Amino acid sequence: MLILALSLAPVVALFSYFYVRDKYEKEPKLLLLKVFTWGSLSVIPAIILGLALHRLLVVWAEPGSPLFIFIENFIVIALVEELVKFLVLMYIAYRHPAFNEPYDGMMYAITASLGFAALENILYVTRGGLPVAVARMLLAVPAHALFGAFMGYYAGRAKFSTSRETYYLIYALLIPTLLHGTYDILLSMRRPEYALLVVPLSLFMWWRALKQVRIAHSRSPFRPNLEPEK
Repeated sequence: MLILALSLAPVVALFSYFYVRDKYEKEPKLLLLKVFTWGSLSVIPAIILGLALHRLLVVWAEPGSPLFIFIENFIVIALVEELVKFLVLMYIAYRHPAFNEPYDGMMYAITASLGFAALENILYVTRGGLPVAVARMLLAVPAHALFGAFMGYYAGRAKFSTSRETYYLIYALLIPTLLHGTYDILLSMRRPEYALLVVPLSLFMWWRALKQVRIAHSRSPFRPNLEPEK
């Protein structure tokens, strides 16, 4: 029971943190629940596709080689996981009438990412126990939320862009994939000097994500008519 609580506590905490920052118009709770649920279920196709790509990669590249490590982290893991979360965002929330201000993109993408992180966390923690629960509470779950923040920021830009929707949607998938791949490859090196670089990367993502929250709020149609932040 303690393990399960540790698995879900960071998910609840991070969702609450970003939910209270939805200053002008809260999202429908049922829609958020739907996005969270489908985000959780997206773990299943991510596992299936990831395993299939991993088997192809083992045939194509030498395991342990720099090329293998790069493709495994950026394509097999990062791109696959961010793609399934991106599809949840696009098919469940992007065209919904409740998506009516830029911050909504961040809220829905973070919710989908935390849904993914919740089920993934349970799967890892039930096998790895308390040490894995603590490590993922501090690292993996916040990372998923931050990848979602970047995805949602650009999805919000796309939603309300008159001429660059496709451009921003590409960024909504590309940026979190690059961040996710970089994050994972630093940890996969299994050397302290590389793993420690996750700390400044995480701090950068927090700094940038919170700045994006402010920018998204400044572009809200429900905000008093002030100049948007750049």
